[in-house]
Amino acid sequence: MTAPYCVRPLAPDDFPQASRLLARRWSREADCGRPVDHERDYALILPLRTGGHPKLDGLFEDEQLVAMWELDPACPGPGWSTSERRERSVCVFLLYTDPAHRHAGRLVSLWLADHFARNPRPPVWLRCSIPDDRLAAHITGTWGWQKVRQEGGRHLLQLPPQLKLHLDLLIAGQPVCAAPGGSTRPPALARTDHS
Repeated sequence: MTAPYCVRPLAPDDFPQASRLLARRWSREADCGRPVDHERDYALILPLRTGGHPKLDGLFEDEQLVAMWELDPACPGPGWSTSERRERSVCVFLLYTDPAHRHAGRLVSLWLADHFARNPRPPVWLRCSIPDDRLAAHITGTWGWQKVRQEGGRHLLQLPPQLKLHLDLLIAGQPVCAAPGGSTRPPALARTDHS
């Protein structure tokens, strides 16, 4: 049985799909009356064209990109206390999901929690900060994240790494999930923090 979803680093051949996902996301945000930073978002994926983005990963369903994200292991950022900053954590810096795929964010959260729980030295927390009240409520209510507090207009959220038994039946990782056309990141840019 093949898992219906897979996670892998994005490669140069994924640039068109990443561009289309952003366009759908921008349209959805505009429909909801939320501001969109086109330049920042596009700058995130632009290095894919040359293979120069070592941190961007994607969730695929039937070879279609349904979510992409960037992690920031040098976190947490503003708003977190001194004691929280001392805890080993990995932050979700940016996460974009296809608005047509209602469960992509939850699947990414499950995969991240399981993935980091399998590390030899797992972080204590996965963390993120969210400026939008409705989105923060959705992430805590649907994706399983915990709200720590609201600080400086941002909701500080965290998720403990936790093994998810049999998640591999739903979401496959590398090497099962190959990049299109044999395209891969150059070896110097390959991720070394996970398998």
